[in-house]
Amino acid sequence: MKGNKLDLTLNLSKVYTTRRTKRAARAVRYLREIIRRKTHAESVLIDDQVNKLIWMRGIEKPPRKLRLVVSVEESEEVKTKGGKTIRVPKLVKVSLPSPEKTETKQEAEQK
Repeated sequence: MKGNKLDLTLNLSKVYTTRRTKRAARAVRYLREIIRRKTHAESVLIDDQVNKLIWMRGIEKPPRKLRLVVSVEESEEVKTKGGKTIRVPKLVKVSLPSPEKTETKQEAEQK
């Protein structure tokens, strides 16, 4: 994790092994679990846009892959047994990456 942000592509194909009527809800729980494992955070806050993207095609067909940005909102300092002080994330926010601007044909012709 460089700084306070982590770019992540999450594969949700494991969710498709569950019952059809529980896939989207399972995808949200799986997302929370994976982010908690990767960042060692106590709580994970999922942005509304990410939730809408998962539920967009209905309960039976969540997306197979998600591109996400994980950012640390709150962190605390903890002393280890060796006497070192480390920062542990307390609250992590999951959001979608900002869309990259692509050139249109008109802009390409002008250059």
